[in-house]
Amino acid sequence: MPLDKIQVPGDPRVRHCSTFVNGTTYGYLLATPPDGKYRATIFLIHGFPDLSMGWRYQIPTLLNLGLRVVAPDCMGYGRTEAPKFNTQSAWRYGYRQCAKDIRELARQLGASKVILGGHDWGGAIVYRIALYEPDFVTHVFSVCTPYWPPSKQYLSLEQTIAKIPFFGYQAQLANGGLEDILRSKEEIRQFLNAMYGGRTTDGKLAISMEKGVLLEKLPDVQPTPLLSEKEMDYYVNEFSRTGLHGPVSWYRTREQNWKDELEFLNRSLDIPVLYILATNDTALRPELSRNMERNIKHLTRAEVVASHWALWESPEECNAHIKSWVEGVVFGGKVRL
Repeated sequence: MPLDKIQVPGDPRVRHCSTFVNGTTYGYLLATPPDGKYRATIFLIHGFPDLSMGWRYQIPTLLNLGLRVVAPDCMGYGRTEAPKFNTQSAWRYGYRQCAKDIRELARQLGASKVILGGHDWGGAIVYRIALYEPDFVTHVFSVCTPYWPPSKQYLSLEQTIAKIPFFGYQAQLANGGLEDILRSKEEIRQFLNAMYGGRTTDGKLAISMEKGVLLEKLPDVQPTPLLSEKEMDYYVNEFSRTGLHGPVSWYRTREQNWKDELEFLNRSLDIPVLYILATNDTALRPELSRNMERNIKHLTRAEVVASHWALWESPEECNAHIKSWVEGVVFGGKVRL
């Protein structure tokens, strides 16, 4: 029997909502258990290049656990505004502003405390929200993304790539141009298929971790097996609203984020954290999670045999780890929800 998931479009279990948050229009999914009662609110934060619907396999499980689920489209994605990135607007794509926006959205929904879940960039975001707003976040889980503490030393993207060569693809995203090349719906479809593991007719990937998207291969990329045709149509339409400028702008905020968190150098994460490692992730490789225990006092580790898109590739395993943690640590712990 196929695993239950949120269907696109028009699944009655979720509402597609929109609101004004700190001067920005945000789109988000809202789902409440059928009886209208919930034990806590969980925010799910997606990564790149993804959307709130990236959590389609996890939302039913969380609803069955008695949680109210809020999944926003991050700044620049889907139904959320995509401001033009420049030196004056960089803060709008930074972790600090994202934390303020999520807290304000939660306030509008009547939640003074929340659980956070994240994947990829979303994982980095939820760690930072917990770091910046410790009285707001009770628990955090992250799929694929390990935790790195704030640093007093600034490392440019070039310096980071010199230390971690498989982050080389980020230079293509950060340096500009990609959003000007991939503009039509068909080009965005090719790009998403490549990013989601689609292969060319001769079985090759169209993305290199060291170089980025291999543009010359995109026309030959076949549909990814991770999304249905309806799901891909939905993704293409959502990304076509404002193009790729907003999503890639997150890769241009390194200095902004570093400046924003200098005041948090001596703060650690004191809340319970679940980290789900994907054994075959070539972007956020397992070795990057070494020593997380040094900075997180209450860490639970789990792993799934999957690529970077573990939420879709191994949804049952991811959901099982999340369910076990929610039941045992979140509901069974001493932290007040």
